[in-house]
Amino acid sequence: MDELDARLVESLRRDGRISMAALGRAVGLSRTATLARVSHLEEQGFIRGYHADVALPQGTHVARVAITVRTSDVNAYIRCLLRQPEVTEAESVAGEYDLLVRVATDSAAELDAVLNRLASWRETVRTTTFVVLGHHPSVPRVS
Repeated sequence: MDELDARLVESLRRDGRISMAALGRAVGLSRTATLARVSHLEEQGFIRGYHADVALPQGTHVARVAITVRTSDVNAYIRCLLRQPEVTEAESVAGEYDLLVRVATDSAAELDAVLNRLASWRETVRTTTFVVLGHHPSVPRVS
């Protein structure tokens, strides 16, 4: 790899979507010469691929949390839950648990922090967490 190749690689490192014409202008080559050099760098393994640096949608770590509470005012507890920005919904349920809550965060660490916070509330007796691996919405029925 010579100095020109190094400049090509550095330009591509900064902007992997740059056109061959713009890349050539940046290093003083024609589009055809630039394409030939980039192809050679790919063949030699110096350029292994191109990628997009993307942000995942908010709430990529989702869990359903079943909660058993000990309080005479479950509605006040639910209001506190819904003031948590990561809690997107809460349902009262019958059975072993009192509530089923949906929690959505941007990272596993944030999800862990929310779960620890909810578990630390004095009214919280027990929580069981179900990490959501996939979401499969129902298809609306046509009448």
